[in-house]
Amino acid sequence: MIREERLFSNVQDRMEHLRSRLGELGSLLPIDTTFVSQKALSGLPNADLLKTIEPTLSMLSDRLKRVCSDFEQALTDAEKTVSETRPHWNKRSVAIEKNYEKLLRKLQKSKIDGDEFIQLRRRTEELRPLKDQTANLSRELVAHETRRNSLLLEWEDLQTTEFQELKRAAKSVSRRLQNQVKVDVKMSGNRDPLDELFRQLGGNLSNVRNLLRTLPQLSLRELAETIKGGKDSLIQHYGMTSANAERIANADIEWLMKIEELELPAITRIALNTASDRKVPNWQPLEVLSTGQKATAVLLLLLLESDSPLIIDQPEDDLDNRFIADGIVPVMRRAKQRRQFVFTTHNANIPVLGDAELILGLTTEGEQNQIQARIPREYMGSIDSPMVRKLIEEILEGGRVAFEMLRTKYGY
Repeated sequence: MIREERLFSNVQDRMEHLRSRLGELGSLLPIDTTFVSQKALSGLPNADLLKTIEPTLSMLSDRLKRVCSDFEQALTDAEKTVSETRPHWNKRSVAIEKNYEKLLRKLQKSKIDGDEFIQLRRRTEELRPLKDQTANLSRELVAHETRRNSLLLEWEDLQTTEFQELKRAAKSVSRRLQNQVKVDVKMSGNRDPLDELFRQLGGNLSNVRNLLRTLPQLSLRELAETIKGGKDSLIQHYGMTSANAERIANADIEWLMKIEELELPAITRIALNTASDRKVPNWQPLEVLSTGQKATAVLLLLLLESDSPLIIDQPEDDLDNRFIADGIVPVMRRAKQRRQFVFTTHNANIPVLGDAELILGLTTEGEQNQIQARIPREYMGSIDSPMVRKLIEEILEGGRVAFEMLRTKYGY
């Protein structure tokens, strides 16, 4: 009887499990087709081919809705049948209970605790299905671990691909700015997320954190596998102290999984050639450069090939005349046919040597809080305009010198 009673409980558990799965499937419906709608595909070169995906997903959604409906009906019918079986079982169990009572009385005469016997039987029946559940859960665990490892490998490949693209871009920039700016990318260079994870582990792990931060190359997969290998593996591979290795090796599985799933962003390093003789370079990293040198490096990067407009406010505040004339202007002259440049400046080299298409001379008028900018019509135009030329010579720094350089360099 106890075993049969437990059977009803097991059936109910399975029904609830199936109903839960039905709810999960239902929550995914209807399938979102916005990303393959006619509007989303507009402008794509293969839109005529891809347009068949939306109706396919809509058809799948409709079919799954019917499956859910059939699933729901099947569950309802099964629950009804089981519920109808229970009263018949209850009637039969009454007679069987009487036999149990007789058996209990015999057991008591034999000095055996009948209640304890019943409790043991009930407990045995409760444990019996757990064996099957354990086997099922073990199989599911293996399947999930396999799937997780596959996803981790896929993610690692994507990170490597992304890094390779960054590296190629950095090489391209360095090649195009040869002997001026050098760009390098270091994979997994930002170790802050890993440092924070080890802080969460507690204890005095400063030596370990410093070690992992300064390693030239670091593989999170290799680190995780070493931790799984235990204390001795950590000591041998990373030279950790026994206490630190033991603390890390005893960390819970959830913390270890976080290491495997951690993302360490790449670091981009920019260096500027500060040598007066470009043929004998003196590369200095961005973080040690002066404000003007940093502006030089960044501006050279901004001036690289692009179709986007570029607005620069008074570059002469941080840059010297030599770089403006030899660095900015030549690039600007080459690129202005396909890209718009907007400068605000007091330096004549930019509009004159850069052969600006339009120069606007701003003046101010008014008093105190009523001051406003004004652009006189005669101060609008190219350097071919006599009034604009006069404005540049009289107001902008190095105006006459700039015109002399323009004549010398470009024969104007």
